[in-house]
Amino acid sequence: MTMKSRWNIVLLLAGSLCLTRSASAFETWVVIVGINKYDSPQIAALKYPATDATAIRETLTDPQYGNLSADHVKLLTDEQATAANIRAAVSDFLATKVQPGDHVIVSLAGHGVTKGVGLEAKSYLLPTDVKGVSITALEASAIDLRVFANDLGKLPASQFVLFVDACREDPTPGRGVKGNLLSDVLSRNLQVTPQVKGQPAVAVTFFACSIGQRAYEDPEFKHGVFTYWILDGIRQAAIPTRPEGSVDMGRLSSYVGEKVKEWAKKTSEAGGFEVEQTPEMVNSELNGPVVLVQVKRNGNLPAMPLTASAPRGLFLTSPGNAQLTVNGAKISAGPVVQAPLRSGDNTVRVEAAGYAPSERSVRALAGYQPQITLQLQHEESSGAAPNSKAAELYARAQDAEAREQWEAATAGYQFVLQTDSKFAPAYERLAALQVRQGQPKEAITTLLKLREQTTPNVHTYCLLTSAYVAYAMQEAPNAKEESSGGNKKKSPGGIIGGLFGKKKKDPEEDKSGGADSGEFRVPSNVREAVGWARKSADEAVKLDATAPEALQALGFALVAADQKGSNRKVALEAFGKALFLNPHDATSSYGLGYALRIFGSLQKEKEARDEDLKRAVGTLKDAIAIRPNYYEAHRELAYCYHLLDDTRQARREYDTANANRGGAENRDEVAGLNVALSSLLQRAATESGGNPALVSAAEGYLGDAREFAPNLTTALRTLKMVGLGNNLTDFLDRPLRELYNKIPSLPGGLGLPNPSDILGKILH
Repeated sequence: MTMKSRWNIVLLLAGSLCLTRSASAFETWVVIVGINKYDSPQIAALKYPATDATAIRETLTDPQYGNLSADHVKLLTDEQATAANIRAAVSDFLATKVQPGDHVIVSLAGHGVTKGVGLEAKSYLLPTDVKGVSITALEASAIDLRVFANDLGKLPASQFVLFVDACREDPTPGRGVKGNLLSDVLSRNLQVTPQVKGQPAVAVTFFACSIGQRAYEDPEFKHGVFTYWILDGIRQAAIPTRPEGSVDMGRLSSYVGEKVKEWAKKTSEAGGFEVEQTPEMVNSELNGPVVLVQVKRNGNLPAMPLTASAPRGLFLTSPGNAQLTVNGAKISAGPVVQAPLRSGDNTVRVEAAGYAPSERSVRALAGYQPQITLQLQHEESSGAAPNSKAAELYARAQDAEAREQWEAATAGYQFVLQTDSKFAPAYERLAALQVRQGQPKEAITTLLKLREQTTPNVHTYCLLTSAYVAYAMQEAPNAKEESSGGNKKKSPGGIIGGLFGKKKKDPEEDKSGGADSGEFRVPSNVREAVGWARKSADEAVKLDATAPEALQALGFALVAADQKGSNRKVALEAFGKALFLNPHDATSSYGLGYALRIFGSLQKEKEARDEDLKRAVGTLKDAIAIRPNYYEAHRELAYCYHLLDDTRQARREYDTANANRGGAENRDEVAGLNVALSSLLQRAATESGGNPALVSAAEGYLGDAREFAPNLTTALRTLKMVGLGNNLTDFLDRPLRELYNKIPSLPGGLGLPNPSDILGKILH
């Protein structure tokens, strides 16, 4: 192939990448965005994104490196990088030029922010003319990155490469100490899914850092650190292969990753504070290497290119509790699992109770991390010919869900069930969406219909447990605590029912059957929901007492139904059994750590409490080692460190949990994380003699908390249930401290699991 070969689309997100295929002629088209300056005084200026963008353009058009024609590269920096121009770079520039088989490179460098929690969360790139960082301002004037990626996916290109360097310090002036970390929401938003039918395509996204980290600039480099090493890799590192000079993305990502990690280590050692930045690349499945550019370098190509790092896979499983096995070794249960692969063909098996197991071959290349979706079919339907119309609708609903079109996905699954009332997977995914959309009552109704239409299995009852706990969590803050003669008394019903349930038995409960008799039903109050959660978990265990998923559900239900720690022994035993049966399941390790944190907070003696908390830290770290971006595990680890007064680690884990809030379901809980972070930063400021940067960062986190939940009462109630006490209140401002102190004292450490904790998420 000559350098006159046509290059297709170039998507540059923090850097620029080009893909090549030698099988046919193609052109490469590039969009590069780099923004230093912003019109709004609410947005802090950056130093090097525009410089990075210009350097990428120069490299890609240099005859010795990219050799692209200048008219194939759209460069937008500073005043040119308006929202209208960035959108037009896709709708007018790329859409009118990209032909089938072409390549696209996009590089985005500047400020990116994430707003919201769970399914409602969105990520934005801030254009130079953005009006501010409020949700209203962002919706009106920023670039919605999910929409941006969807628009790219509509192009008929055969290869997409994205570089993303959009997570730096807080964009609000003066809050540089407050990290603006790469979130799970931004990460998933910027993964392009090619949508043109009949046009095979691959997509690679290279992020400047990993989730929970920020990307740095270096004045010595006069570049962002990420871009500096990308440029170095193209221009002079031992990456290109002879004779074509192909720069393989696998080797480039390995080189950049190692260089950036080395820089972070040296910077940490020299500055006396910890700097973490680990670039991460995610791609679709590949049949061969992705070539960014073909360089000449005046004929000085390396005799021996460097070796790329070992490949890894990113597996998304459905149902979310499915067990993944790679090359005969058990890895973990889902829903999102990272696993080492070997170069070449790998045998991947996924299985779950009630589903037909599935096995397939996955080809892996050194330096790459393919993202692979694995979906199981119910045993009941796996051997029968599916209803073709229902199957078509189900596939469309899954596609809408993958694109985060939640309303369309919900409607799609409902249409499936209207077409085929026994289509069990549609019930499950519909119920999961309803829970995450704050509709647990509807989810319970959906799962009860599933019980009517199919033979209930372990997974059905575990899902039902999840929905009942979700209902209890939603209703609990709105219920009132009973009192008698001025003395507050807990009613039966466990942690949830005891705190917020009714003291006297509701006469209507006898008419409706209650949680202790009759068939399952939609609950009418919190106490009843807790009882049904326990009952459905018991049913799961009856069906299979050795199913880790059932034991996990039982453990969480026992914690929710507990009275003053009376269920400690049986709850810990349930999680212990689940962990023994599958030590590779992150949910079992998380559940054990969660229960130890809850029950440890009930210990009267500090020594006994701290022993439980330290044990919880160990098991929670095990869960995170298996599933690095596990929101609930990071949340619990932050609580543990805070209770143990390890403020440095607590800050780190609160920040990481916050960065993974796309997996959260409770705005008030996330608001509480930010209140806790504000308190810890204010403490650090006080201990340092009033450091203004720390004070500003503390104010920033408190502002974020109020954005999640303007009335912080429920957020403070959540923190009081954790039992943080003076560790929190000593460094809150007076109004918040007074509000916290007005909240009735609750049993130390008692808390509620997120509904998805019970079985591991079945949404990705």
